[in-house]
Amino acid sequence: MIRLRPWLAVVLLTVIGGFVSPLAAQMETRPFAHNGYSRPYLVYKPAHLSSHPAVVFMLGGIRSTAISESREFGWTEEADTNGFLVVFPELIATQTDLPMDRKTNVTFWEMEGSRTHVLAPGKLPVDDDGYLIEVLHDVIQRDNVDRNRIFFAGFSSGSGMVQLLASRHANEIDAIAAVATPLMHPPIKLARPMPVLYIHGDEDEQFSGFETNSPTFATTPHGNWVTWGYLNGCQIQSAEKTDWGVQFSWKQCKNQVPVVADFVAGLGHEWAGSTDSHWNEKHRPDKPLNFTHIAWQFFSAIHSR
Repeated sequence: MIRLRPWLAVVLLTVIGGFVSPLAAQMETRPFAHNGYSRPYLVYKPAHLSSHPAVVFMLGGIRSTAISESREFGWTEEADTNGFLVVFPELIATQTDLPMDRKTNVTFWEMEGSRTHVLAPGKLPVDDDGYLIEVLHDVIQRDNVDRNRIFFAGFSSGSGMVQLLASRHANEIDAIAAVATPLMHPPIKLARPMPVLYIHGDEDEQFSGFETNSPTFATTPHGNWVTWGYLNGCQIQSAEKTDWGVQFSWKQCKNQVPVVADFVAGLGHEWAGSTDSHWNEKHRPDKPLNFTHIAWQFFSAIHSR
């Protein structure tokens, strides 16, 4: 048996410890293709992640990319605090065979709105619905996520997309948080009840309708909340004044799912708390609203349905 002097043992432990890296957060780029389009997505894994974590997909608005989604909304910081996985999918530019340009060739989601991708000769359609579901399946297979805690959040074009996706794939998504754009093509019914948090500013657009891809449909922010209440079989409407606006809630919904709308006074087309938003500076510098944190609080309260 070899005996080490105390000082030598300390030196050896220090040297060995230098070769052992502590757990670190990781942003991983995963190559992915769908319908002939290269659409790599980003996955953020915080340093402290459970073996069976929740996952949040974040969809930005027009002009977004997977990289900008990962930087603008604060989801990586929220994941660091609460230990969940975050996925940032990639969008396709309007003219699919040309590089994205924030002025002349913007990206967007196919959410049954006014925009349509312009395809190059011989190219397949851009199928955002199919792409997102395949990315979801890829994440489920590779990351062992909790199938009862799969959440989607979206802003603007991404808001319309997460609502459309959830209305079509309610069996695969456990809750959504959508900011600034309504569901443009409601289904007749849902496969199962869907928890919904919808946020809209009273200085944002108050009427959406007669879009190119939904020419016979129109709604308002309040109407969007009402639509989700009917789809979820809710019975009673309630409203509560807050120090930032009004919160509407449906009661007695199927499976007791929450269906909530936050209407924020003085808010335009923005995600409060994001790098592009200045609403807090003007309205709540001492007690800022953070839609990312609000969305995660909503998600974390969802129980298995």
